[in-house]
Amino acid sequence: MNHLATTDNNLGISLSALACVSENAAEVYKDLSNVANLPLKELCAKNPSLIVFPKILGQARDGIDEQKIFEMAGSFENPQNAKITTGNLMGFLGVGNTQLKISSRFTKDDKQDFFLYYMLQKIFSINLFDYKYTSSLNGALDLLLFLFPYFLKKALAQGMYRQYQTFEKNDANVKGVIDVNRHIRQNIPFAGRIAYNSRERSFDNSVTQLIRHTIETIKTTPFGNTLLTRDSEVKNCIQEIVAATDSYTVRNREKVIARNLKPISHPYYTAYKPLQKLCLSILQHRKNGYGNSKNKVYGILFDGAWLWEEYLATILTSCGFSHPKNKSGTGGISVYNGNPRYPDFYFGKQIPKNSNHKVLEQAANENFVLDAKYKHLDNHISNSDEIKGCFSRDDLHQLITYMYIMPAKRAGLIYPYDKPDRREMRHIVTSEPKELFGYGGSIQTYGIPIPVKESYGEFLDYMKSVEGQCKSIIAR
Repeated sequence: MNHLATTDNNLGISLSALACVSENAAEVYKDLSNVANLPLKELCAKNPSLIVFPKILGQARDGIDEQKIFEMAGSFENPQNAKITTGNLMGFLGVGNTQLKISSRFTKDDKQDFFLYYMLQKIFSINLFDYKYTSSLNGALDLLLFLFPYFLKKALAQGMYRQYQTFEKNDANVKGVIDVNRHIRQNIPFAGRIAYNSRERSFDNSVTQLIRHTIETIKTTPFGNTLLTRDSEVKNCIQEIVAATDSYTVRNREKVIARNLKPISHPYYTAYKPLQKLCLSILQHRKNGYGNSKNKVYGILFDGAWLWEEYLATILTSCGFSHPKNKSGTGGISVYNGNPRYPDFYFGKQIPKNSNHKVLEQAANENFVLDAKYKHLDNHISNSDEIKGCFSRDDLHQLITYMYIMPAKRAGLIYPYDKPDRREMRHIVTSEPKELFGYGGSIQTYGIPIPVKESYGEFLDYMKSVEGQCKSIIAR
């Protein structure tokens, strides 16, 4: 098995620079060529075992379908010199005989990706403090297991899944279609019973059985019992699933998996669809592992831009910021009637047209718009003009539009700070505000430094300190 490790946004690295590929460069190149330069939309359609966030949540961001896991330039004749360029996606991937881990660019090495796990902990409310991290692709299974309680609770919040099932019955209370052959076989001589088939909605069905098999599988992992019992709500959910699946037997696992290969399309039980896919990935991973098939692609990937934005939401919403949802069409601000726009974050409220000058001025002084960016902003900052390189043409026009229609006199970009010079200072890196002409207002950048620490406990302590400072600077 070929094990490779790189980071997101690596800007190009040759295969010869990656671990364990010197002797197998041709094989690695052949495997990776099956996924290189292909959009996620195409890869996910062909490979159900590839889980991508936020696609699995039904919250696909604009453009995520066109993202590529990585781009590769090179040839079969000279595979060692082929170059891999990654984007915002990070996580684990298996294809053919090759396993690839894409860590966040803030990791010290491929074994301790504290930043990725921390963002997952904050977004999905999971506790990772006691767990050890792995650089192998078994870490993909760990991530799947960590996410299971969150998706289980979301699904059970919609109620226990019910599905029509056909039951073979043999009694005097006929409610269904009589099974003549079975009746003759079982009820001659006649003793008052009739064999029939009854179709009823039942809690004991292929979906709940899949969840039950996943629960029993997780229990066999090193930290499975802790994962399933440390939260009272999760314990209650598991008890409900166990009570609903009386017919459970481990011998039926393959049949249950086969019955769940078609995704759920129920209009009410929407939260069961991602849970179903997660369960299938856990069960299939435990059986086969990733990267065991010649052409199939397996893995779990996260869009760094989505993770960063959702992580920031856990901080900024507690300061009174709104976090609009483009997918659901909620929380936006209007350019004009029926034409909403969705800033990543904004503080305050939009003022109706024809409001008097005093109201507009007061609102503009209070309102604040922030755009979340995961890209390398600090690499573009120059000493002569700290903002010029950070704001692309589109970024600048978008923020000014939001400022005008709110109205707001403050706006900025908030991003993870890359450079090591100030990443250990527990200090938000802010640029000098730039004053706008015309209606006025100012824009600036806010860099949140991401540290490199030896232990996850130290990383947590640092991030809590930085987050507290972030709240005080932005909310003032």
